[in-house]
Formats: sequence, C-alpha cells, structure tokens
Amino acid sequence: MKKLIVALIALTALAVVAGCKKETTGTMLKASIGQHKSGYSKTSLVPISDTEAEIHWTMGDQILVNNGTDSQVFTLYDGANSKTGIFNCQEDYTFGNDNVAVYPAANAAISGTTVSLTLPATQTLTGVGTFGNGANPMACTFSNPNSLTFTSLCGVLGLSLTGNNVAITGIEVVSKKEEKLNGAFEADCTANEPTLTATTNNTGTNRVMLECTTTLTTEAKHFYIVLPVGTLSEGFTMNVYNGDTTPIFSTGTDNAITIVWNMVNMMPSLEVTSNEHAYVDLGLPSGLLWATCNIGADTPEAYGDYFAWGETSPKDTYSWGTYQYCNGSYYTMTKYCQNSEYGYNGFTDNLTTLESGDDAATANWGNGWRMPTKEEFEELYNNTTVTWTQQGGVNGRLFTATNGNSLFLPAAGYRSNSNLYVAGSDGYYWSSSLNTVTPNYAWSLDFDSDSYYMSYFSSRYYGLSVRPVREASTPGSSGGTNNMGYGSGYGW
Repeated sequence: MKKLIVALIALTALAVVAGCKKETTGTMLKASIGQHKSGYSKTSLVPISDTEAEIHWTMGDQILVNNGTDSQVFTLYDGANSKTGIFNCQEDYTFGNDNVAVYPAANAAISGTTVSLTLPATQTLTGVGTFGNGANPMACTFSNPNSLTFTSLCGVLGLSLTGNNVAITGIEVVSKKEEKLNGAFEADCTANEPTLTATTNNTGTNRVMLECTTTLTTEAKHFYIVLPVGTLSEGFTMNVYNGDTTPIFSTGTDNAITIVWNMVNMMPSLEVTSNEHAYVDLGLPSGLLWATCNIGADTPEAYGDYFAWGETSPKDTYSWGTYQYCNGSYYTMTKYCQNSEYGYNGFTDNLTTLESGDDAATANWGNGWRMPTKEEFEELYNNTTVTWTQQGGVNGRLFTATNGNSLFLPAAGYRSNSNLYVAGSDGYYWSSSLNTVTPNYAWSLDFDSDSYYMSYFSSRYYGLSVRPVREASTPGSSGGTNNMGYGSGYGW
C-alpha cells in the first residue's frame, strides 16, 4: 500500500510567481504529496498497479487555513492531476506561530486546534476507482509553513463490484445500529491519530450515498466510500441503485465492522444482479411497494405460478405427502410450528414468519423482494378502494389508492393435489405469516366477487398465488439481504 505525506511550503507571492509561468497576486502555498506513515491522505486516487496508487490534487480543491486569529481559503491554482499543487489566496495572509489547516474548506471551521466540518450524505464520483469530490477530509497543525503535513481524519470502505451489464447510479452504505455517517463532526488536530467524532448536535443520518453513473461488467470495478472512523456495531447494509428510490440490489452483514483510521478496508468482490420487475406505489402509510404481477406471470392479469407455503418452486402435486415441512400429515410439522400437537414428535420452534430462504418472492425474484405479511395485506385493503372487476378479460380485485395508482390481483384460484380449483371466481394469496395456534395453516388473502378478508385456515400444502412486495420507497430500504463477508485488505 502506497504511503503518502503532504508537505505544504509557504512562499511569498514574488517567489511563486518567479517559479511559475502564471501570474497572480496574494499569498501562495505549495502542497506536495509524498509518503505517509499510514494509509492515504488524498483528494483523488490514481491507480498505477494492482497494489499501488498515487494521490493527485483535483481542480477546484480548497484548503482552509487559520493562523489563530482568522481563517482564509486557499484554492488550487496549478498542479491539478499531479502530486504537487500550487494554492493561491487572493488576499495577503500572515501565518502565525500555531496554524491549523483543513481540507476540504467547504463547510469547515477552525477553533483553536479543533476543526469542525460537515460530512455530506452524498459523495459525488467523477470516475470509478477514486473518491467522491472533496469526500476525504484531512487536517493538521503547523508552526512552520515550510514543513506542513496533512493527516487524514476518516477511513474508507472499499467495494469491488461486478455485474452483467448492470447500469447503476449509486451505492449506499447504511449502518444498522444507526451510527452517524454524515452531518456535523469535529476533530482535535493535536491527537496522534486525529479522527472525526460526531458532535452532540449532529442531526445527520446513518446513511452515505456514493453517486456513480456507470455500468458494471464481468471485470471488477472498485468503489471507495469515505466513512467516519469507528465500529459499525451491528454491521451495515449496502444498497445499489439505478435511478430509482428502491435498490436494485442489496447485501450486507450483521457482524461488527471497524472502519480503520486513514486506511482503505476492502470488502470481498460482489456480483450485482438487477431486479427488473415492475411495481406500483400506492401511497400506503408504510410506503410499501407492490409488484404489478404474480410470480411466474408477465402481465397483471396472468395467474402465474402456485406455491405451497414455505416452498419456493411450483410442482405437479400439492398435498401433505409432497409438502416440504412435514412428515406426511398435518400434525407432523418439521418447521414453523408453535404448537407441539402439530409438530413431528412434539417439534416446536420460534419461527412465525417465513425466513428468506423459504420465501418464494425472494427465491424467485432476488434480494429486495419478499412475500407480504398478514398486516401488510390488511394495510393494502384498509387504505385503498377495493372493487370486483375485470382486467384484460380476467376477473379479480382492483385496489385503487388515493394517489390514483391501482393494483390488480387476478382471481387465480388454488391448487390441491394435481387440480386447479375456482380459477376465475376466487383469489388466494399467501402471506408470510404463520397461524401460530394451528400451525398447519398460514394466513392468506382470500376474495371472491362478494368479499375479501384475511383467512387463517389455508392449509400450508395448498398451492396459492404469490404477489411480491418491496420495502418503503426511501433510499436504503430493502426487503431481503445476503450476508456479506468482511475482507481485511487495504486496497491500493
């Protein structure tokens, strides 16, 4: 890993002008990038091999300097895309005996040896393999402006992503314990390893978005998200977006993750898959998004596939004899059983909702999609106008929201043994919720032309329809997740 040092040398205006082709006035600083004792201090990262990189200044970079009395902004004047840059302040500025400098200057302040700045909720990337503009803060104290060394204040989470021509517009990291990842922070520049700490009045959130318009291919692309140093005690979720408020891909870990000071912490390489299934926003209180088609269907009025509760593939015969989670009868449950009278040899467990591995929506459509709970079905019909109608010549129930959007569920009937029953007159849709009293049953939405209601006595072996849902339409929400392992590499 390349180690870097930033040395700032104060020059008089005449000396700089004499050494530069450009002419300017005011006070100048020269910032050179060399080795650092640990990790990177950087504005942009330029790879030079698989294991090394150089750090270059970027046009528009600004440094805030305080001499103990007043602060002044110095702007990159010459040296963009190189390790050495000339910074100019248009005013005459006198350095003191104890000076403090911080990068970037935007949204930063200096009081004594403490720097305060705002970590943005969005880091905007201009090129894959580097950082968002101004995303990686640095600071230092110095008495001799001819010998000044910046020290990074954060750590970096590195992500290596591949995909089969998957277009993405953003990558988001969400702390599961809600540790602050943006907002107001401060650091004592005299510390041996100065790091940013959230202020007591920090109103930021537990999310950071890296905006990055690119297309993932089978060749890995590296992305770097700057985060405050510390431990994400319950892990994090990573969401990948493609121009919408619902992620196309989500993954994460429940394990504690430590963001190391001044270092790039690389995660294992991940393949991003896109969920291209349509959904509708009905303006529900939870913000839940409902798919417009059943699993196995291409249109809203098509019946699609049928699933036994907790199974993820359709089959030819639906019976207790073919049901995955029993030993041949309704009183021999082997999973999802709260009543020993229905468990095989008295079996019980504490599972009342389908796990993601047994969820037909997640298994067939991927992460982010899942089956609705009993309560979410109730939210659907309690917050919409429900009518019996036809769509495309197919009978079903139409749920019309106050925002004008609607959802159609066809009356697809149900399967038992090898037969399809009451298709065209009745609809049956699995929830992910178990009937805990008589656990050979699970909750389903049942309807016909006269009524609609949640039923608690749908036998789990029946083949019913599944209509998937996605979480609330806010950045970072996602229904299903994969468990992400944690890598300990340092990147470049």
